[in-house]
Amino acid sequence: MIPSPANSANSLKAPELSILLTEDEPDVARYITTVLKTLGHRVVAVASEGHEAVDLALKLSPDLVIMDIDLPKMNGATAARKILERSSVPVIICTGRSDDDALESLRALNVQAYLNKPFSAVQLKSAIAITLAQYDLHDQARRKILELSGVLEKGGGLADAAVLTAQRLQEIGLTKREAEVLHWVAQGKSNGDIAIILESSPRTVAKHIEHVFLKLGVESRTAAVAEARRRLQEADKE
Repeated sequence: MIPSPANSANSLKAPELSILLTEDEPDVARYITTVLKTLGHRVVAVASEGHEAVDLALKLSPDLVIMDIDLPKMNGATAARKILERSSVPVIICTGRSDDDALESLRALNVQAYLNKPFSAVQLKSAIAITLAQYDLHDQARRKILELSGVLEKGGGLADAAVLTAQRLQEIGLTKREAEVLHWVAQGKSNGDIAIILESSPRTVAKHIEHVFLKLGVESRTAAVAEARRRLQEADKE
């Protein structure tokens, strides 16, 4: 049973957010839309399946995405992953499932909050507040890493930083993005750290590293750094 939004949402409203709602049950979508409007937010679009959600998220650039998991054609977990691979946006996942398969599909997603159906207006309001707070903390951490990275580069950084710059790494046949990724690999950064620095996703970073390995003919991060250094040294001798 869907609770009444009028009895659960109070008069304290957060700053207006533009929200993309993805929900394939019309009654539930109408309820959530009513709650969000009561809370002072604006639903810019309602998607009923995963592909539509991805397209709308990239087209509209909402402030927040509320994503149901059980969707036709493309499930919500896959849709959320595709959105997060290509844009940076807070995401709330909604699900009525608690089985292991459903939970496993959610663990790898970089989302800030989860809501179990059915939920009240108060629970939705709390989830939005938690999501925005977590997202802000993540953004602050990303900015701090960028600031510290700039200091490292200006000061010479780690041992390979002065040699394995992104600009020089392109000289050995790497694309600009591959060179940027290998530059940070040389400084001991994890895929997660690199994803934050480059405003990408760990999955995308991993793909770039795979391409670097193929181009350099190596099978490990350490070997990639060593081979890149060797090729640059050879190039300097010519």
